[in-house]
Amino acid sequence: MLSATGLHLAFGPQTILDGVSVTLDPGVRAGLVGANGSGKTTFLKILAEDTVPDAGEVTRGRNATLAYLPQRLDVPAEETISGLADRGFRAEHTLVSERAQLADRLSRTPDDTAALARLAEIDDTLERRGYHERATEIARVLHGLGFAQDDLHRPLGEFSGGWQMRASLARTLLTRADFLLLDEPTNYLDSEARLWLADFIRGYDGGVVLVSHDRAFLDDSVSIILELFGGRLRRYKGSYSEYEARRTQELEQLVKAWAQQQEEIRRQEEFIRRFRAKASKARQVQSRVKTLEKTDRIEIPQHLRPISISLPPPPHCGDQVLELDGVTRRYDSHLVLEDLQFTLRRGQRLAVVGLNGAGKSTLLRILAGNDTPTAGSVRTGTGVQIAYYAQDSADTLPTGTSVYDYLASRASDEALPRVRSMLGSFLFDEDAIDKPLDVLSGGERSRLVIAGLLVQPANLLILDEPTNHLDMTSQEVLARALSSYQGSAVVVSHDRHFLRAVSTDVLALWPHSIDRDQRPPQAWRYYPGSYREFEGSHLGEVFATAERGETPGSATAASSAAGSTGANRPAGDDYARQKALRGEVRRLQRREHEVLEEMERLEHEHGDIQHAMSLEENYTDPERIRDLQDRLQRNEADQHRAGAEWESLVTSLQELGVES
Repeated sequence: MLSATGLHLAFGPQTILDGVSVTLDPGVRAGLVGANGSGKTTFLKILAEDTVPDAGEVTRGRNATLAYLPQRLDVPAEETISGLADRGFRAEHTLVSERAQLADRLSRTPDDTAALARLAEIDDTLERRGYHERATEIARVLHGLGFAQDDLHRPLGEFSGGWQMRASLARTLLTRADFLLLDEPTNYLDSEARLWLADFIRGYDGGVVLVSHDRAFLDDSVSIILELFGGRLRRYKGSYSEYEARRTQELEQLVKAWAQQQEEIRRQEEFIRRFRAKASKARQVQSRVKTLEKTDRIEIPQHLRPISISLPPPPHCGDQVLELDGVTRRYDSHLVLEDLQFTLRRGQRLAVVGLNGAGKSTLLRILAGNDTPTAGSVRTGTGVQIAYYAQDSADTLPTGTSVYDYLASRASDEALPRVRSMLGSFLFDEDAIDKPLDVLSGGERSRLVIAGLLVQPANLLILDEPTNHLDMTSQEVLARALSSYQGSAVVVSHDRHFLRAVSTDVLALWPHSIDRDQRPPQAWRYYPGSYREFEGSHLGEVFATAERGETPGSATAASSAAGSTGANRPAGDDYARQKALRGEVRRLQRREHEVLEEMERLEHEHGDIQHAMSLEENYTDPERIRDLQDRLQRNEADQHRAGAEWESLVTSLQELGVES
């Protein structure tokens, strides 16, 4: 058991925790949510005894162990990936050292019964914890988090910060502590690794408390939501979606009560203003002043406030924004992208999804002009202006300037008068706009960089993992901004909820290292529909199967397709997806039947019109023949339309794995 009682903590005038108490049972799966700055990281640090509160205490059950993964940490550059992961067995390594000392002691005093008993206890513990087979477990966890076999013995210094965090996450998971405290473990994980981690957490023997801004991941991994707001902690049973639905109802009631209170405050203040100077009303005025002072003001949680944002119209450009023709990228002998070709048109928002190593970030760097293809070409349309957000963009903010001055320096002349309102839309209130950039949190830095892109005169946004470090309110703000954006966008994100909200088309990439049976021959497919539609399509099912590491046609894949739980997705989700898929197939088949009947009717009508035109009584009458010619033209246009629709329906059914 892990419990906190009466936790208080303040930084200067700002109260972070105000009497927080909670008890977490063994086996708990809890998601900790709240706005940026609400104290989530601080609360985890206190639970991990890494930060001391001003008041209150944290207690845990006898011999209960904790493992804590912070958002950022330094790792030894010379340590190998597997070596760092092996540190997760620190407790067992300590036992091994103790065992060596006991063995040495027994070599001198063989009859030491206490030493013999302790040695037997240690051997039993090491056997029970699988210490001697730890290499297999280390490899399993590292592979699940995306590392290749060749990576395991490479030094950490050869990897980016994101991959170093993955290795640190592996070390934390391998401690098999009674409680895991994970602060944004999904920030640097792709879709495969997120699915694997959710599955790991669901099957973990101990308790888990985690911070994540990925709704789908929270739904897949936790059964309790802990909400931090205003220094207080509230507990909700169920998934994040269930919490959000309940919180939405509470918010509606809260907003209604807030509006009523604001009206009452306004009425009281108006009375005080009107009669403050009248002696005959002094008693009533003082009474109302005291009433207002005692009023417990209703506050709306910042991360649940409905926020609207409107972007300036992008500069005009041609209908064809990007055209890729045979784009291939190699790094020495390593093939990343091959023969990629598609056209992006004005107003399209393309979601680029793919397994680890499929080349998503490489593609975006090429589109942004920061990298060049080995073969093929990228042509930008007339008037296209690009704004590019890289994964490390938030780390490149300048120093020595304020939030307001940074955004004002990025804004076009047309957007300059709207800088303050834009900052407000991205959750920078009046107190925050004068903050120096040096003191901003990771989430605040990401929000500011994205706001800086959106006030530029650009009509093509290229965004690589823009939701990393953003809390859910910030993600909603960005999703609403993009979904109403009149320009074009290319987005890489592992947040399924975000992609569902913004995409109009999907480009799915498979790494060339994957078995050919698990990918299309060309290792990429362009899907002309939203990400939500892609998920329900046959192509989406094939992609999801590859994400789960299954082989199409295998027992596991077949059971997933039939609606069972699968390796990484709840049964309810599979059932709903399969039900929707069957419904879509039936709808398409009904429509195909209707279109075929219409095509047959139009062909008969076409023959009748031609026969009528061949009759002397008609072709000798100018008015009749003109009418027949018009009917023939309309008929041929209708046949062309029906034929095109039928071909589209057949293609859609084939995508769903149904032969017409």
